[in-house]
Amino acid sequence: MIYDLLDTFKGVYQKIGDKLILDKYKLKEGLYIKVLSNGEFETFIVKGEEFKDLNSNLNDKASEWFKERDYYSYYLNSNKAFYDKKIHNINYLSFFVKIESFISNFENKLLKSEAIKFQYLYLCNYKKFKKPQEREVLKNYQKILKDRNRKRDIIRKYRWIRDNILKVVDIAKENGIKNYIKIFFDEEIEKYKRESEIYYSIKIFNDIKYSKKVEDRIYGLSDFNMGLNSKKPFLEHKNRKVTIPFIVAKEDIILIKKFFDWLKVQDLKELFPLDPMDKNFFINRDFKEKDLIIDFDFIPINGDELKKPLEVKNYLLAKTKEGYIEDYRIEKISHLEKVVDEIFYNKQLKSNYFGEVYKKLSNSFRNLIYLTRDAMVDFFIKRDERAFFKIIKRYADSFIIEHIKKSRFLKAKESLNLKFSLLKYRGEEIMNIYQMQKRIVDKLLKTDYKPLTKEEFFYLSGQIVKYLLNQSEKDEKKGDMLEPFLRANSIQKLKKDIEITYFKYKHKISLNNLKFNNGMTLIMSYEGEDKLSDNMGSFLIGLLSDNIFYWKIEN
Repeated sequence: MIYDLLDTFKGVYQKIGDKLILDKYKLKEGLYIKVLSNGEFETFIVKGEEFKDLNSNLNDKASEWFKERDYYSYYLNSNKAFYDKKIHNINYLSFFVKIESFISNFENKLLKSEAIKFQYLYLCNYKKFKKPQEREVLKNYQKILKDRNRKRDIIRKYRWIRDNILKVVDIAKENGIKNYIKIFFDEEIEKYKRESEIYYSIKIFNDIKYSKKVEDRIYGLSDFNMGLNSKKPFLEHKNRKVTIPFIVAKEDIILIKKFFDWLKVQDLKELFPLDPMDKNFFINRDFKEKDLIIDFDFIPINGDELKKPLEVKNYLLAKTKEGYIEDYRIEKISHLEKVVDEIFYNKQLKSNYFGEVYKKLSNSFRNLIYLTRDAMVDFFIKRDERAFFKIIKRYADSFIIEHIKKSRFLKAKESLNLKFSLLKYRGEEIMNIYQMQKRIVDKLLKTDYKPLTKEEFFYLSGQIVKYLLNQSEKDEKKGDMLEPFLRANSIQKLKKDIEITYFKYKHKISLNNLKFNNGMTLIMSYEGEDKLSDNMGSFLIGLLSDNIFYWKIEN
């Protein structure tokens, strides 16, 4: 999967280089220090999107200076720290710590244990790396590592850090910095690149013990999209002499690293082009612990237009305080995504597209998101509509029920309107609510008691349930009053619950209420064996549509 993209990335990277990454690279919040050659320093703060010089205004040029050097100074991950995990830089030209970690650990422990000193001492000669494979790799850098001027420069940098770090911490405290302190020495960017290259030569592999030298090239196991280690040996080939899945040349692993660096600065919840002349890509990745691509696809369609406009109509004649909800038209996929997120998912879809669904949601709603979100991603991001309409047809009633359970009755009605509109858009047949109501009213006003059809039975059941519960004297009619009916899967159980509720509120119902009493008779005389779960749509429409028992009908 990675290598399908890597060829395209390589072509673009060869033209643009690290600018491909740095153009969108963002500095983390914190205090940034630029140490000048005379030992004095300039101070900058990053908060959110703002980069501010403490001695002047915004400084875009300084921001770019820090971005470049930050990119070549940061460790791959905490397990790939050069020496101590709390020291995040990987070359002697910079020094990174988190302020809270420094205050709690460095001042009292790490300064006394000389962790900073050893960080810089080992950067002099890389002698802490003693494995044969590590020493083999470092042979390529002996000229640099033995350079006396470099060693003297490292000592000077270390002494500046040692003598000034507490002063820098005080500046951070005074300015309310709670994330990073990052110190950079004013050196050419090529020097930063050279120092980072030595670090990567050792740390870029999943585990350098797997590396091999073949004809003057170093090969090893990539650490990107790979989870092979001593605690998780699942990818090992146990029946082969070489147990690792594959090996890659160091130069190619570096390119993969650049590729993942580029991914990190993209907004991957949207389609994006790697090359303007190429297809769009969709990539879902997880960078929380390791660089993992979870899903990947080529997207041949660039447009945001629906094949035809979607007319969203107020089939239920739902009202707000301002009056009837107006019909509206949707022409763009992004607009439909917003509507589906707001109406079906109660604004919980886009924030839960990937990863673990928000735990504070109810279990039933969380499960519903898990069951449906892949189809939403396929349509709204990948532009593949095949699963979307099937999921809407299958699960739209479940969203309506979730809204009812939470007493979001207007949202439930909007959801039913949206369901009808989407089914109509696809050429599906939907209930003509007015014709259904007219047929049932005709049966209620006659004395020959024509039996109900299955669809009429479940619609009328919803109408009767709503009418009965409206007789409650509670000021607020909550959705939990409906739960027993929603769980009554068999017709017998549904009729029994309706009967129990009728006897609870019959004192509120006039003996002269011909429509309602005939309705109860029709319901109780129905003898079908159908399940409510298979006919939930008709029941919900009856529950949420205009109630016929309030109609004034002239004979």
